[in-house]
Amino acid sequence: MDRLINGLRSRLIALVLIIHAALVPLLYLGVSAIVEEGYSELFVNSVRSFSRLTADELEASDEKDFEHRAGALLDAVMLTGQVVFTEIRDGQRKIHSSIPADAPPGPRPDDFAFADHGDQVYYISHSVKRGGHSMMLRMGFDEVPTLERISAARRHILIAVLTFTFVSLGISIWLSSVIAKPMIRLQEAAKRVAGGDVHTHLNMSSSIREVQELTHHLESMRQKLVGTNERLETEIRERGVSERKRLDLERRLMHRERIATIGTLAGGVAHEFNNILTPILLYSQLALNDSTPDSPRARDLGRIVSAAHRARSLIKRILTFSREMDSLDISAFSLRSTVEEALALMRAIVPASVEIVLEAPQQELRVSGDPSLVHQVIINLCTNAYQAMRQTGGRILVRLLRLDEMSVDGQPEFEPAALLEVIDTGHGIDPAVIAHIFEPFFTTREVGEGTGLGLSVVHGIVTSMGGSITVESTLEKGTTFKIYLPLTVVATRSLEAAADGTA
Repeated sequence: MDRLINGLRSRLIALVLIIHAALVPLLYLGVSAIVEEGYSELFVNSVRSFSRLTADELEASDEKDFEHRAGALLDAVMLTGQVVFTEIRDGQRKIHSSIPADAPPGPRPDDFAFADHGDQVYYISHSVKRGGHSMMLRMGFDEVPTLERISAARRHILIAVLTFTFVSLGISIWLSSVIAKPMIRLQEAAKRVAGGDVHTHLNMSSSIREVQELTHHLESMRQKLVGTNERLETEIRERGVSERKRLDLERRLMHRERIATIGTLAGGVAHEFNNILTPILLYSQLALNDSTPDSPRARDLGRIVSAAHRARSLIKRILTFSREMDSLDISAFSLRSTVEEALALMRAIVPASVEIVLEAPQQELRVSGDPSLVHQVIINLCTNAYQAMRQTGGRILVRLLRLDEMSVDGQPEFEPAALLEVIDTGHGIDPAVIAHIFEPFFTTREVGEGTGLGLSVVHGIVTSMGGSITVESTLEKGTTFKIYLPLTVVATRSLEAAADGTA
């Protein structure tokens, strides 16, 4: 702050010095010229008047004893102290004062300006008429007193100008301090505002009315700009949120449409394969019944029947994904007990390096569907989870929650709902893969390690139960599958009744 104030003060003082350096010499020379011209004009007018009066007095003198009277007059003129030389010329005759005086060397012309010839004597001549002829009165006046007065006046002018300069410099230094401090504070406040600290006030105290008005207007502008900036930031944030939601909705809608299209295609293909497998399985079974049990033919037919059953099992899984499988075991069941049964089976399969934890509320969560299909969902998700942690080990957390207000992408879909989460601490899923993990036959595993139908079947089961499934994953941190299933009406009413009874 002090450095900035000193810098601004130095610039203002330098500017004042430059102005004074340019104007003060001109002012001094101008005033000196005026004074010199006034003194010289006063001197010339006075000496001319004096010499003229002397000439007139000589013309009025009596002829008797003219030379004596003229000498006395010249003596009186010399005694005034202004005249340093005087004489009267009448042809070859010269009349001088009895008071000794230095005569000019050689013929000396008259002066027409003050200090004209640099000899410090002003010479002037007048014609004196006497009778029928005329004579010449010549006088020399001392310029030294007038020159001394001019020099003294110049010294006084110089002192006045220097005094004015020093006083103006002092006033400039004081004004620079008065102006610089609020202006520097205003500049620093403006820098903070420009740097993002928009709540810095620009009100600066100053005794200068113009500075006060400037700070007042700048503060009003800042407040208006801050309000406008906040509104724009709010609008930008809202638009950004809306745009992200819109893009996410479009992505999910396209994903659902793609899954639905693939499911329709898979269902049609599965039906056609089922129609082809039915006569193959039927005639192979008939031929097997007519064959000798231990014959090579019976063994080959048995392999054909086994392969046909495996193909039918695969078709059943495809139909499950496409939601075209007719399930006859639809009922309301407890979600927690089904999950516990599936996890009990998984604990026997999963290696000891992988921990399985269940978190579930005490209240019963009942959903409508086929318990065996939910059992299959848990098995598939937990299998994928522990395979992601086979080498490093980790933890699988299965969590059940009740949601009284359920929405997907900000749009209410169903309420209340049960949330089933399967969270692992594995290597995570690449963002480019997440968009395809629910598509049938899509897999990142090596050949022979999976068919790519596990997650597609999970998606089909959850969708057939009226629910939805989402996935969140971070590389090297883990993956979370969230399954939302609508609670049955009976379960909802019983929970509400239990809550009222407790209250």
